[in-house]
Amino acid sequence: MNETLDKQYTDTIILKCNNCGGHLEVMKENETAHCPYCGMSELLVESDEIVIERIRSKTYKDIASEKIQSEKELELTKLQLLAQEKFAQKLAKIRKSPLTFIIAFLTIAAFLGTIVTYRLNYKVSAIFIGCQALLFFVVWLMRMRFVKGSGIYLHSLLSLLAVLMTIPFFMFIGVEHKNYDSYVWQQNNLTTMLPKPKSEYGEIKRDTADEFVMLVGRVKESDFNTYVEACIEKGFRLKIYRSEWTFNADNQSGESLKVVFTAYLSEMEITLTAKEVLNEYLWPDRGLSTLLPEPVSDVGIINTESEYLFRITVAKTSISDYNQYVNACIEAGFAEHMLLSENQFYSENSEGVVIEIDHDSNDVMEITVYIPQKAED
Repeated sequence: MNETLDKQYTDTIILKCNNCGGHLEVMKENETAHCPYCGMSELLVESDEIVIERIRSKTYKDIASEKIQSEKELELTKLQLLAQEKFAQKLAKIRKSPLTFIIAFLTIAAFLGTIVTYRLNYKVSAIFIGCQALLFFVVWLMRMRFVKGSGIYLHSLLSLLAVLMTIPFFMFIGVEHKNYDSYVWQQNNLTTMLPKPKSEYGEIKRDTADEFVMLVGRVKESDFNTYVEACIEKGFRLKIYRSEWTFNADNQSGESLKVVFTAYLSEMEITLTAKEVLNEYLWPDRGLSTLLPEPVSDVGIINTESEYLFRITVAKTSISDYNQYVNACIEAGFAEHMLLSENQFYSENSEGVVIEIDHDSNDVMEITVYIPQKAED
């Protein structure tokens, strides 16, 4: 079976059977030949011709495989180049887009704003606008593709966060953060009515016979609550208004106290206002005051007097004097849309002029008369 009859096939060898003379088609990789006519099998002898045929067949396969692989690699290279070209066009479009320039401008503006607010000692606002500058800068880096792996949703989220930083920035833009030095607690007419704060750091803003204003630094919320309780023990028990961070009250002699705690600054502001000294007044005979009866007491002060607004504070007015004056105002024509309580009175006359009267526990009555639309203007 060593005679070659045909060599046109690349994967088979055509041989002649030595037993019956039949033609055999044998795969080149086979080691034996089997005759389908006589059934004889025989080991193939590795003749030069068979070896050459097998080598040629393997070479054809390798060439065909390499050609297919080369075509695939060429197609893949073309696709990659096309994708890179499209990406480069898209990137160039993004880099030159108006939105990218706007983000760059906002980054620079926020950075400059950070410097300005920090120099003005508005440190809380500086923190927020500094974060805004950082977020805008990161978004710009993403759009320029200097930071990879960032999608459009991440751009949008960071941009939204940066814009939201504007809200707390404007909330705290006027709040000055200070590094307080130690202070000397002065013992004078007003400060003797107050307990000394626990913190040794602060600044006395105003200290006169009429008003005492002080900012106390390094204050915790527990310090604020302790100080409020001490103020109550000192006699500030009248007209109390108390919230989480605010305390307002008067004492028996008429002084008014206001204590405000600012948590994010660890700061407490104390304002004590002396009782207003009232003297004798002359009831005016012009303007809106002519619509009113004259109070029994002539001790007080005219706060405002204009064509459309009249306000007077009258001292030494008992609750019975207040009730009598309210009745006199009703008789004078202020009887429409009337609201009356134990210490407050509101009404209007037929011409739309409004009167408001308030009475407090210190026997002080405040009268306000005004023409609504004109007074607002």
